[in-house]
Amino acid sequence: MARRLLKMPWQREGGGGGRSRVLREGRVFEQAGVNFSHVHGDAMPASATAHRPELAGRSFEAMGVSLVVHR
Repeated sequence: MARRLLKMPWQREGGGGGRSRVLREGRVFEQAGVNFSHVHGDAMPASATAHRPELAGRSFEAMGVSLVVHR
């Protein structure tokens, strides 16, 4: 029997990382995934400072949680 709960920790080059969990072939859900991330860096990317140039070169920190469920 294949593993139904996949655990996938990951690291971000430049700072931080996260954890992903995927449940497959459950009794209630066909597939469900939960992702946690906490990333940081020394400078914000250009896409983040395009409309706020005063933030260029500043460090950043971001956290996120996402949930995707297929029934």
